[in-house]
Amino acid sequence: MNFLSRLWNRLRSLPRVRLLRPLGVVLDWGKANKVVAPRNMVATVRLRGTDNLVEMDRSSRFTGHITVQGNGNRVIIGKNCRLAGEILVKGNKQTVTIGDRTTFVSVYLLCMENKDITIGRHCMFSRDIEVRTSDAHALIDNKKRVRLNPAASVTIGDHVWVGVGAVISKGTVIADDSVVGAKSFVNKVFEEGNVVIGGTPAKIIRRGVTWDRGRKQRYTREWLDSWRKPPEEL
Repeated sequence: MNFLSRLWNRLRSLPRVRLLRPLGVVLDWGKANKVVAPRNMVATVRLRGTDNLVEMDRSSRFTGHITVQGNGNRVIIGKNCRLAGEILVKGNKQTVTIGDRTTFVSVYLLCMENKDITIGRHCMFSRDIEVRTSDAHALIDNKKRVRLNPAASVTIGDHVWVGVGAVISKGTVIADDSVVGAKSFVNKVFEEGNVVIGGTPAKIIRRGVTWDRGRKQRYTREWLDSWRKPPEEL
């Protein structure tokens, strides 16, 4: 292969580059991929594959890295979110959805093996948190030679507070208006809301609670239920 051919192949392997406001960059190695982020991106977005979409409302802010590898994937960030961390999507036709007014201090989302991650509205995630649909490697029954840890989607409801260092594993469901304690490992379905979930593995450790971002001594019922209002009323 002559010099010009090698140079041409090298140039073809380079990504298309697009700048985002104010300090974001898109590196696109694929085809028909789309990033809709009108503002407030301080991030690197890497796209490999076809027909992938990263969309963030103009009222939201994201700081960190987003990587999508595969075809037909979606990363959708709602209104008035304040997010920092990393989102990694590997596979096909998967969706990561983050609802309105949700905040991350530092969160790692791993969405793979054709499963989805859904995070609701008004959630508050602390730092060093992982949410993952897969262990990324296989645990195998040595006698039967079958995999023991299949991937599964993760669903986190509205108004969920996740404490520092928690791991939300494959197959987890957390109901609305719940709290996940710091350093907890959550790996099953919790259909009951107004609870504190904690431990390794996590279990319900307190019932009949809600939470607020502030630290007042007493609250009115109207204040505590304000997150339940439709978005147009907030």
